[in-house]
Amino acid sequence: MKPRIGGFPRGAMVQMVYCLGLLLVGAGWSCSCNGGSGDASSEDVAPRDEGRGDDVATEDATSCEDATDLETDEDRGPEGDDEFATDVEVDGRDADGFDTDAEARDGSDSDGDDGDGDGGMALPAGCWIAAPTTDVAFGWAGRNSIDNGWFIWRWVDSDHLPSDGVLVARDLAAKSDREVLRRTYPAQVELPSIHRDSAYFFSQTPGATPGPAEIFRVSVVGGSEVQVTTNTDSDSFPAAGETFVVYRSSHPDPEGGTVYEYRYYDFTDGSEHVIAPEPVVSEIAFDGHRWVAYTGTENHGVYKFDLLDPGAGPRQVGPDDILTEGLAFDRDTGVLIITTYRASRSDDYGLEAWDMATGTMTDVLDDAWSEVLPDVDGHVVVYQDSEAAGESYWTRQRSDLRIVDRDTGAVRVVMPLDTYYGVGIWERWIALNNYGIWGDSLITCDLVEGGFMSEDLHVVPE
Repeated sequence: MKPRIGGFPRGAMVQMVYCLGLLLVGAGWSCSCNGGSGDASSEDVAPRDEGRGDDVATEDATSCEDATDLETDEDRGPEGDDEFATDVEVDGRDADGFDTDAEARDGSDSDGDDGDGDGGMALPAGCWIAAPTTDVAFGWAGRNSIDNGWFIWRWVDSDHLPSDGVLVARDLAAKSDREVLRRTYPAQVELPSIHRDSAYFFSQTPGATPGPAEIFRVSVVGGSEVQVTTNTDSDSFPAAGETFVVYRSSHPDPEGGTVYEYRYYDFTDGSEHVIAPEPVVSEIAFDGHRWVAYTGTENHGVYKFDLLDPGAGPRQVGPDDILTEGLAFDRDTGVLIITTYRASRSDDYGLEAWDMATGTMTDVLDDAWSEVLPDVDGHVVVYQDSEAAGESYWTRQRSDLRIVDRDTGAVRVVMPLDTYYGVGIWERWIALNNYGIWGDSLITCDLVEGGFMSEDLHVVPE
């Protein structure tokens, strides 16, 4: 039996933080002037290594913010694993994007070149710092940032004004970075996600008067950007796919206020369709092919939406009496790995696998304390475990980072006890944000090279 975490866990707080996230995207989108910069390792990608949130400390940057009339916090990261909805839902950051215990660990000046941060601890074998100071605000989409051997993010080059948003792609096998795209404000590169070799991002549409945000696509191996959505609404938070792209949209309500909803774009005919209104969506995931899953806010159920059978509409899967904190699809099987809390079964969050096609639910892991915010590729799940902290993850968002083999049950600790956000996995590689020992850094790891995984991609037991 797990240690009890003190009554009913945290549901009301999740909804409150999600509502705060709605302030971030409106009918127009905020400027990139106040984005951030990060250091990449290649010669042709060399942003400044500087403090968090001070890329552009000028009057020009302030006026840019005022022109959009949006309340934004440049220090916020992606939402994860909300992944593309809120900090808590997507990557586990709190409402301000900060770890409340971070002052106890001084690693903010990590140079990243030799794998050591100023915190004095070497990175685990097979791991490298991709960007020593992320400070990328909406430049990184958590688990949606890694696929097909690529890890992508955006940094802001503010050595001149107007600033440039730069899309960077790391070739995980070659351990090299390339500049994919550079756009000068008001053109932006916000929350890029990747499916195979295609990166999707959102941006205000440039012009004498910048238009609403739209979704764009570009190949990370070369080519020009293509605008995907062309409506008059504000489209954001793209989740990349093969035939479809799922995104969040907003438009003015004729009766006042703003209407938010999740939609998908169908590349076969260029049509756009509504999945669900945002007020009923707490967290959402897309497998890149067919299935969308989301958790509800009006109750705690989980719903599936079949993009190949949209007429069926959203259908509930799983019981009402659960809370969830993180959900992610295996891209190849449509199996959803989900963090669940059921008062009737457990005292904290555990991991389950749900097959969208059959409705089958299988326990993955239910160890002491919290197992949360997973991602999955094939039979390997990467997740955050608060057992070493001796408390619920949501107490201080402290955990180690582990992988579990769904075929063999083997578990390995990859990263030590600290604070991590937006963890993603593809085959033998993981990508994550560490906020602590190695500064505020984006880190990639080769699990085979590090000895955590065998060449046939199974977890190597301790």
